[in-house]
Amino acid sequence: MLTRWFRRITPDTFKNRILLSLLIFLLVPIALLFLYNFRETEELLQRNASDKNIEQLEEIKTDLVELMSLVMKTGMLLEQDSVLRQVMQKPEQYDVINRKKIVENKFAGIENSFFLTGATVYYTLIDLKGNAYTSYTPENSLNYEEISSEPWVQQLKKEDGQRYIWQTNDQSTEIRETKGNRMLSLYEVMRDDGLKPFAYGRFSIDYEEWFAEKTQGSGGEGAYFLLDAGGNTILQSASGESVPSVVAASIAAAGRSGEDDSSSKSILDNRMMYTYSKIQELDGYLVKKVPLSLLFNEVDKQKKRSFAVYSVILILFVIMIYFISSTVTGPLKLLQRKMETTVKSNLKAKLPEQGRGEILALTRSFNSMIADINGLLERLKLEERQKQFVRFQVLLGQMNPHFLLNTLNTIKSIALDKDEDDIYEICVALGKILETTLNAEADLILLKEEIVLIESYMDIQRKRFGHGIELQYEIEGELEYALIPKFCLQPLVENSLLHGFGQSQREGRILIRASSRNRLLILEVIDNGIGIKKAKEVQTTRKRKSIGIQNLRESLELMFKNQPSGLVLESSEEGTRVTMHCPLLLSKPYVKEGHTHVADTDC
Repeated sequence: MLTRWFRRITPDTFKNRILLSLLIFLLVPIALLFLYNFRETEELLQRNASDKNIEQLEEIKTDLVELMSLVMKTGMLLEQDSVLRQVMQKPEQYDVINRKKIVENKFAGIENSFFLTGATVYYTLIDLKGNAYTSYTPENSLNYEEISSEPWVQQLKKEDGQRYIWQTNDQSTEIRETKGNRMLSLYEVMRDDGLKPFAYGRFSIDYEEWFAEKTQGSGGEGAYFLLDAGGNTILQSASGESVPSVVAASIAAAGRSGEDDSSSKSILDNRMMYTYSKIQELDGYLVKKVPLSLLFNEVDKQKKRSFAVYSVILILFVIMIYFISSTVTGPLKLLQRKMETTVKSNLKAKLPEQGRGEILALTRSFNSMIADINGLLERLKLEERQKQFVRFQVLLGQMNPHFLLNTLNTIKSIALDKDEDDIYEICVALGKILETTLNAEADLILLKEEIVLIESYMDIQRKRFGHGIELQYEIEGELEYALIPKFCLQPLVENSLLHGFGQSQREGRILIRASSRNRLLILEVIDNGIGIKKAKEVQTTRKRKSIGIQNLRESLELMFKNQPSGLVLESSEEGTRVTMHCPLLLSKPYVKEGHTHVADTDC
């Protein structure tokens, strides 16, 4: 079926086959190679862009983490400052002006350490004595009650609360010319050497302004985002840009699952590349969004130019192949018409040897083939005449055995007239054996016919020696219609009689078994005689040599050449088993006009 389908889709003419072959095996692979190379280039650009984005994100993340570490250090410095601790714990020992001046000086001294970071830290401290301090000018006058009731103070006052709390979306309360809407704040419980709280501090950074400075000038390379743990956008470097909810959810899900918390990854979605890196300290993510068109702009231009050139080359190549194939198929069609004319003339005419190159060589080869065919036909006619002559000689050679058979029939008639039943039965059995022998045209006979020969042979032996050897048969299914070599079982039965039981009148049993296995016919001849070893000890000299096992092996090899066949002999004191196997050739019997016939043979 596959062959018919292939022929159906294959062009009929040689010229079109050449074009189709070149298209399938040359032009299409080249086009696929182009696509593969461009695809590899795009993937390489994606990897390079991803690596570059990861490097940029790691740099921003490092700066942010260092900034947060510096903020935490300032809180520790304020906590460990003995003068500030004295002011906070015992404010009644100082007047209001000196107390405020001392705290503000501490704020100013620490703030100088942020000069190189480009970020400003805004401090808010409240003690437990009703005083509040800031490093900036607040929008409203300081009110201890209002500040102590703010959420950040309440969070720190919880007994089971944390000592350090980072807030990424804290509100700004200071007065500045330019300010962002969001602050990154550290809430800290300040404790003395006895681990008792003596103040609450809020240290805030305008990280919206810091984020804008870090991502300034990146508009042509993409947009940056800061997401919280749930994937919600906190900061973005460009207005109008956003992270799709599907991508944000994917990033958040990866963070919740805990996979690769310390590494950075890239996600492709809708011709966009999203590279993200997790910030463990904030439980958030830095994300960079880059359109793939920025990466593949030059590649797309190169791809269009390449395929335009490829299309032109393809068209020119097809036209050239068409003309080249025409120079071959034209003379071939002419040669085909001349060959048809030669065939119609009963291969008597030869082609004129014209043209050049391969066409001339093909013409000469065809003429040589015609001469060889004519010579072969003459030899076949001669061989057929010789076969007829040999067949005639074989028919002449069968006349003498037929004379013996006719003579045997005469003896049988005389024995019948004189009521000599034993002589009559011997003649009938011998006649069946001779009839099978005279059939020289058949090398294979049915198993049931071989059994008839064995029964005829045993009838003669029983009349001759009078022994009580019993024949038994075990034949599976329709194996009686299996074809076997003529006279292959009768010699084995004869050997069992002569070597297993001798000429004694002792009783015994010979079993003939037929079975099939793996498309092989298995034939077994089993006797319960004295066995081969003991038979050799009591064997008498015979004038005629019996048919040996080796002869049967050679006959099987000649008849079933290059096919599984063989013969195995097993003997013991309890008897002898001969096993023969050959290909299973089974004839199908059918009934016609009251008689059973044999039809085709199944292998």
